[in-house]
Amino acid sequence: MERRSVTVALSLVLIVASTTRADDSDLVQGEKLYSSECKICHGAISQKAGLDAPGRSQPSLRLALHHVQESTMFDIPVGLIADPAGAAGTALSGAAGEPIAFTVPYGPNLRGVIGRPAGTVEGWRYSPTFLKTLKGMEWTEAALDVWMTGTQAWVPGVYMFYKQPNAEIRRKIILYLKANP
Repeated sequence: MERRSVTVALSLVLIVASTTRADDSDLVQGEKLYSSECKICHGAISQKAGLDAPGRSQPSLRLALHHVQESTMFDIPVGLIADPAGAAGTALSGAAGEPIAFTVPYGPNLRGVIGRPAGTVEGWRYSPTFLKTLKGMEWTEAALDVWMTGTQAWVPGVYMFYKQPNAEIRRKIILYLKANP
C-alpha cells in the first residue's frame, strides 16, 4: 500500500513538473512571439509600467538603428532625448555613423491589457469605429484571441491591421500578456 502511495505521489509530481516546464516554455515562446509580432507597434512590456496610469509605460520614442546587414529597433525613454518633438521623424547619426531614425509607437503599451477596458489608455487616438464598437469592453483572454485573429474582421475600419490565424501563436502571446499585468 505504501509503495502504491509513493508511486502515485511521484506520478503527480512528474505531471505537475512537466506542465510547469511546458508553461515556462510557452511563456518564453510567447515573449519571443510578442517581440516579433507586437513590439514594433506597442513597445516592450518587460519593464514595469510607469507610475502614471495602469498599462502605460514611460513615454518613449522608437529608435531604429540600421546596420548594413541587419536592423535593430528598441524603445528609449523620451527623457533621454534633448528635444524629442524635434527628433521625431528625423534622421541622426549614431556613434559608428549609421543612420538613426525616431518614430512614435503606433499603439498603446500592452502591459496590463488583460482586465483593462478597451479604448481607455490616455494619449492614444482610437478610431471612431473602435470607440463605437469596443469602448468600455474589458480585454479578456477570449476577447484578445478574437481581436488577434483579425482586427479588421471584428471591427472594420479600426486603425490596427493585424491578423494571426495561428491559434497556438495567439495563445502564447496572450499567455505572455497575462504574465505581465
